[in-house]
Amino acid sequence: MKLSKRLLAALLALAATVSVTGCTGSSKKDDSYEDKVKVASTEDIAAIPEGKENTLQYLGLTDLNPTKNSKEKSVEMTLFNDKGGKVEFIRANPLAVNTTLSELILADTPPDMVAFSQRMIYPCNIIKGMYQPIDDIVDFDSPMWSGMKTVAEQFVVNGKHYIAPASFGNTMPLMFYNKKTIQNEGLTDPYELYLAGEWDWNSCADVMSEYVSKATGDEERYGVNGWFPEPIFATTGTSIIKYDEKKNEYINNSKDPNLERAAEYLYNLEKDGLIMPGWIGSAKSAFESNVLFYSMGRWAATTNNGPEAGDEWMCVPIPKDPNADAYYRQLDIVGYTYMWVAGSTKKEAMKCWLECLRVAYSSDEYTEASKKKFFTNDPNWSEEMYQMAFEEVFSDKFVQVVDPGTGISAQISDDENATTDTKQAINSYMYQGTTLSDYSTGAQYTWSQMREKYNATINSELKQFNASYKEFLKNDK
Repeated sequence: MKLSKRLLAALLALAATVSVTGCTGSSKKDDSYEDKVKVASTEDIAAIPEGKENTLQYLGLTDLNPTKNSKEKSVEMTLFNDKGGKVEFIRANPLAVNTTLSELILADTPPDMVAFSQRMIYPCNIIKGMYQPIDDIVDFDSPMWSGMKTVAEQFVVNGKHYIAPASFGNTMPLMFYNKKTIQNEGLTDPYELYLAGEWDWNSCADVMSEYVSKATGDEERYGVNGWFPEPIFATTGTSIIKYDEKKNEYINNSKDPNLERAAEYLYNLEKDGLIMPGWIGSAKSAFESNVLFYSMGRWAATTNNGPEAGDEWMCVPIPKDPNADAYYRQLDIVGYTYMWVAGSTKKEAMKCWLECLRVAYSSDEYTEASKKKFFTNDPNWSEEMYQMAFEEVFSDKFVQVVDPGTGISAQISDDENATTDTKQAINSYMYQGTTLSDYSTGAQYTWSQMREKYNATINSELKQFNASYKEFLKNDK
């Protein structure tokens, strides 16, 4: 494999790490969940032809094959093996997956695939030439993939697809709450508000305020803890950095009035003492700490973190922006998506692997088996709670959106290179800014202060990125 000077320079300069984050900002609706779960079966998977390379090298953190510590073989691996495929594991340091990938590509020994992580992959590492398009192996107009077409098209670069999501992940937050607390306090049930089309920023703030106001004596109560500020911004349908189609470049969107509104909403929640600071590791711990809502992915309310016998928990989506034209929600496809590495020649095997993933996470046969297994491990979830967390939030009521700011540059997007007070990348730090305080004065930040502090850096980084982006477009034939 011969490397272009552009790719060589980019790889030598690369110093990115893998992490999971939220994402915001687009306006394309996804297809309904019901469409997604009836798209394919094992017969639709194209087996690897005899004589073609059948072993994919996977660079990652954990082996996709069964191990001594994890003996159960995944559905996708079972399907892949049945179709003639194998996966060879190359272990990477958790903080150096992309650096290791760069070194392997430079040595002309690229692996075939790495797992998708939302930070730094799109658009940064795509335009650095680390991955290759998948249009030759994935047809997004086919029954198997059409349900993910609008999601995949949010990651298109120069008219080419690079990402084929098999399903949606479990890290994007829901608002978990204890129904008994709602009932005992005489509060309006958020689920009823959602069903009535009234679950938005305003009704959420009202419920939290009423709960906190009923504290007695020295009791401390809070409205919400967890991953909440960034998802609130996402409900506006826009983001700090966004792609401008007319200019064909990425722009600083921090002066957008919708972002200003989200920042003001969060500022007021923080000012009124409704947001509990710090990290709580589970919904159960949050409820024990007199927190009404725990805003986190569904993992935080399952197995040991989940409800016990006699509990009555429920969850609702992040409240809708009352001014938005749609119900926007952060997209999560981490754990269900793999990138095809530049230089890999195993076209048939990669095609087969992606199809095995899609079938494993979309066919009726396997989704029903997965649901049955879930209730075996989490018998105290209600059917309503499962439907909300696994189906409703992926229905066509919601627009699943992507934030380009998670992959622009090290300073903007990569926490490992952060210089902010909390050691977060600028993009994610700004989303949380109005719920934080200045370390020296203790004063709460305003959105204007956050913009003033970081806009020069954002503009400078975007100028450099857009120059690289346009160079990529010029050379990408």
